[in-house]
Amino acid sequence: MTKSEIEHSVNLSGNYYKFYSVLALLNHNKNRKIGTVIAESKDKLIIVDNMIKREHVYLIPKTKVDHYNDKRMYFDLSENSLRDYEM
Repeated sequence: MTKSEIEHSVNLSGNYYKFYSVLALLNHNKNRKIGTVIAESKDKLIIVDNMIKREHVYLIPKTKVDHYNDKRMYFDLSENSLRDYEM
């Protein structure tokens, strides 16, 4: 997905707003980086893996957040289930 396709999807999907760049990690494997949380809506977060190439973009429900702090957000997801949330 290209940068313009992502921006178009975000604009069509509703009122997203900028979220401070927070590292997104899988909870069961704290060393497995998903990407960076870049935006949020009422009930979902947009996570981009590799901000320059934007190889993977995920739209993950906030209900999948296990816990977070000001620098990291941990998701209660398995590695295999990430595909279900890929845009």
